[in-house]
Amino acid sequence: MTSPDWLRTFVAVYRAGSVTNGARLRHLSQPAASQQLAKLERMIGEPLLQRSAGGIEPTARGRELYLQVADHLDHLEDIFGLIEGDRPRDRRTTVRFGSSPEYFALIVLPLLVDLDIPVAARFGDDEALIGALLSGEVDLIVTSRASSHRLLATQELGHKDFILVCSPMLRKTSFDTVAKLADWLERRPWVSYSPELPLTRRFWNSVLGRSFPSRLQLTVPDLRAVAAAVELGLGVSLLPSFISAASIADGSLRELYPVRDLVPVETWALSSREGDANRAALLLAEVLRRRHSDQPPK
Repeated sequence: MTSPDWLRTFVAVYRAGSVTNGARLRHLSQPAASQQLAKLERMIGEPLLQRSAGGIEPTARGRELYLQVADHLDHLEDIFGLIEGDRPRDRRTTVRFGSSPEYFALIVLPLLVDLDIPVAARFGDDEALIGALLSGEVDLIVTSRASSHRLLATQELGHKDFILVCSPMLRKTSFDTVAKLADWLERRPWVSYSPELPLTRRFWNSVLGRSFPSRLQLTVPDLRAVAAAVELGLGVSLLPSFISAASIADGSLRELYPVRDLVPVETWALSSREGDANRAALLLAEVLRRRHSDQPPK
């Protein structure tokens, strides 16, 4: 007879993406969790999970079993909680959402006003967010690069383009050619998100045709702070339009030179674990898709 504990361990490992993390969620040792999984697979008669370079991946039968039992086990845990006198969990499942802080503040927050969805936000770079999703620490992430991991369901939301901005306090200058723009920029300080300057160096090499002159005045890991520094005249920067467009419209920033067609766009990617998005996460994902397709969310 199949034990409910075997199924609970299977669901925990499935969601966590590894036996170690799943065992931790179940307050079991890794050998105990592995033993329960082995017993469940023997009872069913075929593998449910398989090891890969990225951790644990479900087989087709594993995905099928997860969809059959996960919701029922979650409801069962609520019943046990009531019997034991615990407060029942809020059925409005909290969405554990990951992105950059700028994306969350400017794109996600306004969408939550009309949504009755509890959200727990987590911030990090793309690599950290993808790792958190694979380990089951978050349910849904938006990154600037897509992951090809087979455990993740990833789709393109839209594109992020860039604007070359400066302070409106700078004397109005026009440039007939990119070469003249490069000459002018070489004499100006630069403000950047990171000291590695991946986008900045690509811009200088591919668009301006020369190496970045290393006049880095300020590095600050928040694009909103980068925009504020440019407004104050601390330097020039290349910023995503979702960060800078409003400030350009109200005159706080000035577009120095049109480079949108010269700088490659980056992709917004929405990812969740394959077959493991709860209803609240699915709703938030749909609202984000509509937001990026310029359709007002319902």
